[in-house]
Amino acid sequence: MKRILQSLGVSIAVCMVSTLLANLLVLAQGFVLPPPPLPKINMSSHPLLKNFMWRGIGPASMGGRIDDLAVVENNPYTFYVGFATNGVWKTTNNGTTFEPIFDSYTNNSVGDLAICPQDPKIIWVGTGEANNRQSSTIGDGIYKSTDAGKTFTNLGLKDSQSIARIVTDPKDANVVYVAVPGHLYGANTERGVYKTTDGGATWNNIKFINEDTGFTDLVMDAVDNKTLYAASYQRRRTAWGFNGGGVGSGIWKTTDAGKNWTRLEGNGLPEDKVLGRIGLDVSRSNPNVVYAQIEVGVSAGTGGGEEQPGSGQAGQGGRGVQTQTPSSPPDMKKSGVWRSDDKGKTWKIMSNNNDRPMYYSQIRVDPKNDQIIYTGGAPFHKSTDGGKTFKIVQGIAHSDHHAIWIDPQNDNHVLLGNDGGLDISYDQGNTWEFVNTIPASQFYAVSADLRKPYYVYGGLQDNGSWGAPSATRNPLGITNPDWFRVGGGDGFYTQVDPSDYNIVYSESQNGALQRLDLRTGRQVSIRPRAPQRPRAPQPQAPGSATGASSVTSAPPTGNPGGVQSSGQSGASASTPAASPQQPPAPAFGGGFAAGPPNVVPTPPVGEQFRFYWNTPMQISPHNPQTLYVGGNKLFKSVNRGDTWTATPDLTKQIDRATLPIMGVAGKEPMASKHDGAGSYGHIVTLAESPVMPGVLWVGTDDGNVQVSRDGGVSWKNVVENIQGAPTHNPHISRVEPSHFDAGTCYVSIDAHRQDDFKPYLFVSRDYGASWTAIANNLPETGNVNVVREDPKNKNLLYVGTEFGFFISLNGGASWERLMNGLPMIRIDDILIHPRDNDLIIGTHGRGIYIMDDITALQQWSDKVNDAEVYLFEVRPGVQWLADVTLSRAVGGAKFYRGANPAPGTAISYYLKAAPEGEVKITISDITGKLVRNLTGTKEVGVNRVQWNLRGETPTRPAAAPPNFGGAGGGQFGAFLGPAADPGTYLVKLNAGGKEYTTKVVVEADEGKK
Repeated sequence: MKRILQSLGVSIAVCMVSTLLANLLVLAQGFVLPPPPLPKINMSSHPLLKNFMWRGIGPASMGGRIDDLAVVENNPYTFYVGFATNGVWKTTNNGTTFEPIFDSYTNNSVGDLAICPQDPKIIWVGTGEANNRQSSTIGDGIYKSTDAGKTFTNLGLKDSQSIARIVTDPKDANVVYVAVPGHLYGANTERGVYKTTDGGATWNNIKFINEDTGFTDLVMDAVDNKTLYAASYQRRRTAWGFNGGGVGSGIWKTTDAGKNWTRLEGNGLPEDKVLGRIGLDVSRSNPNVVYAQIEVGVSAGTGGGEEQPGSGQAGQGGRGVQTQTPSSPPDMKKSGVWRSDDKGKTWKIMSNNNDRPMYYSQIRVDPKNDQIIYTGGAPFHKSTDGGKTFKIVQGIAHSDHHAIWIDPQNDNHVLLGNDGGLDISYDQGNTWEFVNTIPASQFYAVSADLRKPYYVYGGLQDNGSWGAPSATRNPLGITNPDWFRVGGGDGFYTQVDPSDYNIVYSESQNGALQRLDLRTGRQVSIRPRAPQRPRAPQPQAPGSATGASSVTSAPPTGNPGGVQSSGQSGASASTPAASPQQPPAPAFGGGFAAGPPNVVPTPPVGEQFRFYWNTPMQISPHNPQTLYVGGNKLFKSVNRGDTWTATPDLTKQIDRATLPIMGVAGKEPMASKHDGAGSYGHIVTLAESPVMPGVLWVGTDDGNVQVSRDGGVSWKNVVENIQGAPTHNPHISRVEPSHFDAGTCYVSIDAHRQDDFKPYLFVSRDYGASWTAIANNLPETGNVNVVREDPKNKNLLYVGTEFGFFISLNGGASWERLMNGLPMIRIDDILIHPRDNDLIIGTHGRGIYIMDDITALQQWSDKVNDAEVYLFEVRPGVQWLADVTLSRAVGGAKFYRGANPAPGTAISYYLKAAPEGEVKITISDITGKLVRNLTGTKEVGVNRVQWNLRGETPTRPAAAPPNFGGAGGGQFGAFLGPAADPGTYLVKLNAGGKEYTTKVVVEADEGKK
């Protein structure tokens, strides 16, 4: 009996082990996935930098601006997505998964895509967004791939800066036409219609108008490859506004493949001499039918804060009729949709559908039915009667639609690209699938709190402000559901109270500041406000709600910068104040309603404050209840924004009505006038010295650098002392006071609004009395958006440019590109976490990236450089616990995962030369007992070995399945060593026959808070 029981016990034990292994194997195969690999792209060869990697955390739940879509027509499961600032992404499985294919090239802004009809392996990418936004960036020409996107070659047009359309000849793969709008901020000759007949080896400008006028659209007749229609576009953006039209704009036609062009005029086309942007399309099913969406005459640009004759409400001009009925005949003196049934000989206006033409102007004809057309815009429009009437297409996750593709084989299948990403319909727009797996978010600014793990926050172009943990207690990593919204409108600056992480500040355009309490969800508007003039009752239209009015009063004369009298550019000032228990209702662009005055002493009635598109703000580094916000004045609050004091106006106070744009006097009407630029003359960057309270720096968009040494009582403009700075009132992109000396400040200047993309970077060590240029070996093209000094190493500087991230180890004497795993992307903000020593960046196109633990770089010094071997101090490691509330069922491949940091902490050491023999690392507890042996690398430079805070790995059981313990080396705990207890451990490095020691602290997880 005893022998039987022993046998039974062994069998039960074997069964239990087998069951455990089987259950763990199920977890390994079905529920817990390996961490996403960090891409090995754009790697540095610098010995001190090559082992530091960026990891992306998203988000993908709110996308970024898509400029174009290109689909393989005989296999629509394969298509390409071109982003304004996020490169090109490819899918071969109808959007289940995407792969970035343009990350290692010198530019990540896409204007247009095209696929060769004869050979879908030939892909064309035109770089440089053509949508005329104040945030648009530039391209560096046209690229070609002959292997379906595996590799690309730049084939010229490098000074085009923007490419709007690429048309490939369906009968000859070597013939390609390109519409080039040219420079947005200046005149240039490389604009017009270009053609190649040798596959891009050479290009000929086959239609040039002048240095101010390029081409924004181009379409080919579906049956006659020699007939093309082109839309010319005269426009110019400046630092203070926009002129979106002129006599150069128009429609052109060629019937001999571009040898000769005829301008189409009269015969039903608008007679106004001032035309703006024009969108074109030709019907596939009936090539006699041509559609044109035309911007006609002068108008106020959206959010421009300018009243135009006949344009209606200030700041809302250019928005056409959204839904029109046959009982309201279209007005050909206004923007709208025209149709030709005879290949452009005669035209008829169909409707006044044309939403914000300078930004959209996209019209597409159903390839099977010339009566069905779609137009882009803030809402997406569809017409089924040839453009006579339009309905807003519902059920789409986002607005602002720029890219439309209709399947020529199945017109129920529609792809739609917008400022929020990609949407797909399989029933001609009745229902939509939102594809939220591409991290395309366009951050302007980032912040972080002091939780463990800390949370990051940031504001997104057209997608509000959001927050998420920098790491999760979940092996899946950081997923879309981990992100939560903290602000509306276009998100820009966020700040988190360092003494109370539940207090989060966010800001959307034109100074719409909010304070949010995460505990209660209570959100209040803290925008600085002056008393407003009483508004006269507005006449009510029949059937309108009593008291509802959106008409603003005319601005007073002598108004510097040209802001609306409401003080809220782009927003209706009559909107009632929001309840503090809920977010206020946004007007266009997230502007929020006015309330009682909160500036003391109380300003005069009707005084207007000007706020920049992305209004800067900062919590004082000396008092968490003190908040600074920049308008045309610097506002300071000592009670978290409840009340404010204000300085004098710190801008140049230039009246933009005196500034011409493209030969038109500033006070004169223009097409889409000042679109997106509500006023001029703002503080665009501000900071208080971390060393000395009351030392304040501000920079303005009209070229001032002001410093105060007495808390804002008096100011000195020191910009004239910056020798080598660009002239003509350049935009001061960042002021960065030193963490080590009260008189030291770094300043970056962005002159791209003067069509100058050089980097400008300076430092002063005497409160601005003198300056030294430190741009040095930064690339000649790439304006500087942000500069930061490391808070723990005064020689360690960081720069974010239009084309990547750079670091200096010697105070700016020289710079190194540091992109390891990062695409060639625009960097808009940089933050060094004060406790964890992580480097955090906000990219304008690929979300937030974190470089974990730069402690070794912060400790770099001449002493380290002179040593043969140097063991750096080790950052504390945390024994993170699993959070079962984050356990989520994940099926299939259609979901996004941001990467968690590697578990444990990095042990970093410097080697001047590769030593003989192995490099060994041992970790012991305070009693001297060995905990872990690690083998180190022995590369010249900084080496990093990750200790996972565990002891030696036990021997693998022979009965374990072959793939058990995979997916990260047994991350399920079966074959990991025992977790190290919280406490202090001794680290010994043996290299070159010598021993070096330091300590590492293992901390317990404090748990969720």
